[in-house]
Order: sequence, then structure tokens, then C-alpha cells
Amino acid sequence: MLTEAGYTYIPSCTNFVMFPIAMEGRTFTDEMMKRGVSVRFWKFNEKDWCRVSIGLMSEMKLFAEAFRQIA
Repeated sequence: MLTEAGYTYIPSCTNFVMFPIAMEGRTFTDEMMKRGVSVRFWKFNEKDWCRVSIGLMSEMKLFAEAFRQIA
């Protein structure tokens, strides 16, 4: 889903995914929260990044739908 939307991500063997976001981090997290999704952001190498934990399938579907709306 991220690559389909034109985003890259850091390959991971953990329970989370990190990817650079195309908007200001606070705006991104606020918009996701309005849609019931809690994510974190921080700046790294002059870019805003998102960290999203892998959850239940229903939670991941909610993330995917919210991300599609604002990406």
C-alpha cells in the first residue's frame, strides 16, 4: 500500500514500519488521529518520518483507509 501511494519505507523484521512522510509531521499525525489512527512522527535527516506499529488486521485496515484519505 505504501509503495502504491509512492512512498518508500525502511525494510523491517520488527512489529513496526517507518517511512518518510510528504507533509509536516504534526499535520500528518493530527489528520490520522481525526480518523481514529494513532501514529508517531519525528524528524530525521531533515525529513518528517512516520512510525506505525503493526496491529490487528482490523486496525491495519483502518490505518490503510485513513492513509489513503490524506496521502
